[in-house]
Amino acid sequence: MTIISQLTKADKFNGSEKQLADYILKNKESVINHSIQSLATSTFSSTSTIVRLCRKIGLKGYKDFKIKLSAELQQHYNDISAVNPDFPFTEDDSNKEIAQKLLELMQTSLKQTSELLTNDLLEHAVRDIFQSRKLGIFAYGDTYISALSFQNKLMKINLNANLPSLTEESKFMAANYTKNDCAILISYSGQSKNTYQLAQILRLNGVKIIAITSDKDSKIAKLSDIVLPVTNTESKTVKISPFASQVGIEYVLNTLYSCLFVANYDENQSHRLASEKLFADSRFTE
Repeated sequence: MTIISQLTKADKFNGSEKQLADYILKNKESVINHSIQSLATSTFSSTSTIVRLCRKIGLKGYKDFKIKLSAELQQHYNDISAVNPDFPFTEDDSNKEIAQKLLELMQTSLKQTSELLTNDLLEHAVRDIFQSRKLGIFAYGDTYISALSFQNKLMKINLNANLPSLTEESKFMAANYTKNDCAILISYSGQSKNTYQLAQILRLNGVKIIAITSDKDSKIAKLSDIVLPVTNTESKTVKISPFASQVGIEYVLNTLYSCLFVANYDENQSHRLASEKLFADSRFTE
């Protein structure tokens, strides 16, 4: 039987031992960093009570307890799998368990999205962006922050991208784009009403459309020239936060940026270094 299960069962524990066990269960991660004296102080108990509790659950003493509990917790974290992307944690999870579950969730999203991306898709996207006269990025809600970060990265390699913040502004911008331009549409569901309307306008104008979405069969995807896929694991409606979709979308955007950087690597490196020198010189003269 595990340490945690024995402490939970509290078989043959007296009153002070039950209080001690309850404290340990509520502070599992921090307890392994306590000395026996500090644990006694924190629980208003004594070192003899702690040693007695350790022996009641079959351990030699407090040092043995910390070693075994640490190994048990690590095994527990390693066993965390199949995290629900919509509700990845519960009110009963400790802070460490929450951190571990989010790590598992994000790693899964990244791995699955990576498997969907192909070299051909990325090459096609890079080519369309470089051949365009103007580049626009269209995103709403949570995806807008990811789009803003992508726009900022492009600016640093002298690639200007327009990112409208208002719905009406987006429609006017889309209406002014032509067959010589390229647009990146970001919609996890692929069903966003506003983004679909933009896709229709852009399609009518012959604009090259790159969609970043989890649904390659969605209405937006079907109007696009290229679909850069994100793994489809998350609910489109009810969820605590878009953890999986956001990390997947940012991974696709970061990958696209890196591919654009490498396509003109020497020029982009020179531009970056020249910009850094300019910033350094301007600070020196202040």
